[in-house]
Amino acid sequence: QLQQLMRSDEVPQNALPEALALDALARERIALLGPLAQARGVKFDFAVDGEGPVPVFGERESLISMVSNLVENAVKYSPGAGTVSVRVARDGARAVLRVADQGPGIPPALRERVFDRFFRNPDQTQSGSGLGLAIVKSVLDRHHGQIILETGEDGRGLLATVWLPLSAG
Repeated sequence: QLQQLMRSDEVPQNALPEALALDALARERIALLGPLAQARGVKFDFAVDGEGPVPVFGERESLISMVSNLVENAVKYSPGAGTVSVRVARDGARAVLRVADQGPGIPPALRERVFDRFFRNPDQTQSGSGLGLAIVKSVLDRHHGQIILETGEDGRGLLATVWLPLSAG
């Protein structure tokens, strides 16, 4: 993850931005994380709201890293037999990615701090380096995106909502 963070902070010389379908990236990441979810007894609920594809313009590896970190965290922190919901949609001139889990969530007082490198909730029992959300934030800053963390549905879990500019194509 430290290497991912370093890569998310700089734009590699050979990494040219390209038009990508955010819904396809999310679907691809979910498929790759399927074995981890299955091992934990977690199911995915994936949908594209409205008409797809949902085009964004950016550096592929960075956006893959962002989606992977959000979905992997949701799987990691979900209870066994839980569900991770992943939604992709359009909202005006922006693409929206919503990842929700049924885990312990993040207390409101810590929701900005979790984007700091190496910061972890002191009450967290799950292992980790405290870099995943720092990577997500770094990628979004470079792609003119934003993220908000909220309490999930029914007052439990975490809902991470990401906005990125839509691409013209």
